[in-house]
Amino acid sequence: MSSRSKFTIPYETSNSTLVERLFGGLAVSMFIASWIISFISPILFALSIRNERYLIATIITSVSVAAYTPWEKGPISRAFVSFLRLHAKYYKKCAFVFCGESNPEKAKLKSNKPMFFAIHPHGAFCSGWSMLVVAPFMTSVRFCFSPALYYSPIFKFFCRLGVKPGKCDKVSMVGYMKKGENIALPPGGFEEATITGRQDRVYIKKRTGFIKLCLKHGYSVVPVYVFGENRLFSNVQGWWELRLWLNSLGLPAIACWGSTFVPLAPQRHSCGIRIVAGEPLDLPKIEDPTREEVKKWHEKYMTGLTMIFEEHKCDAYGDEGKTMKLEVW
Repeated sequence: MSSRSKFTIPYETSNSTLVERLFGGLAVSMFIASWIISFISPILFALSIRNERYLIATIITSVSVAAYTPWEKGPISRAFVSFLRLHAKYYKKCAFVFCGESNPEKAKLKSNKPMFFAIHPHGAFCSGWSMLVVAPFMTSVRFCFSPALYYSPIFKFFCRLGVKPGKCDKVSMVGYMKKGENIALPPGGFEEATITGRQDRVYIKKRTGFIKLCLKHGYSVVPVYVFGENRLFSNVQGWWELRLWLNSLGLPAIACWGSTFVPLAPQRHSCGIRIVAGEPLDLPKIEDPTREEVKKWHEKYMTGLTMIFEEHKCDAYGDEGKTMKLEVW
C-alpha cells in the first residue's frame, strides 16, 4: 500500500478571528456535551420528574420525539452544519489529506466499489471523527457509532442534523453493506478512547470483525489517522486491566479534561489537527472468509495504518515526529 500520491485540503486557521475560534470551540463543545448528556439523559429525565422540573422533562421528551420522527433536512440543518464546520477554525492548524483514491467524492466517479473508512485514534471524544462528519466531501458516507449512543436521543438528534447516522452492531452493518453504502467508524471503540494519551496509540489487534464484513461484501478499506487527536484532551493513565474490563461491559473508562478554563473544549496545541486518509486497501469479495483470510487482510490493514503514521508523522508533528512510533495494542 502506497500513500505517495496525495492531495491536501487545508483549512486556513492561522488568520482565524477570535470570534471564529470562539464559535469553533463552542461547536466542538456542543458535540461533546451532547455525547455526555445522552448517556445521562434517562437519569436527568427521572430526576426532573421527581423534582417537578417539568420544563427539563419536556425538552428531553421533545428532542427524543424529534430524534426518531422522520423529517427532511432543510435550512435549519444546513445552517447548523455550517456552524459545526467552524470546528476546524478552533485549531492552530488543520488539514485533510487524501492518498490515492481515498476521497469518496472523487473515487465514486471511477469505481462503484464502496469504501469503509476506519478512523484512528478514537481519542477521548472523537474530535477528528466529528470534523469528518460535517466535511463537505464526506456527504456520501454513513457515520456509524455505538448502539448505546445511537439510541441516545440527544446525540442521535444532534447527528441527524448533519449526517446519516448509523449503528455499528453487526445486523445494522450488514444492512448498510448490502446497500453498498460508504461507511465510517472508529473501530478502536471505547478501548481506544481509554488508552488515549500523549503517546500515539491504536487499539486494533483484536478488532477483526470489520475486516471480515468488508471481505464478505467486497469493500475497500481506507485507514484514516487523525494526527493530534491524542493531544486534545489529557487522560489519566494506568489501571489498564480494570479500565479495559469496564470497556468490555460497554462502559467508557476515561478520566479526561481539555482546556484549563473550559474542560469540554480541546486543548489548542501547535501541531493542530491533520487527518490523513490512506490509499484504499482493495479487498476481494469472499462470501465466507476463513479465519486465515481474515487474519491475512487484517495484518495488511495494520501495516497500512502504520505506514500512514510513518509517512506523515513529520508533516504533522515536525521534527518531534522523527523519533515517534505508533503503539499498536
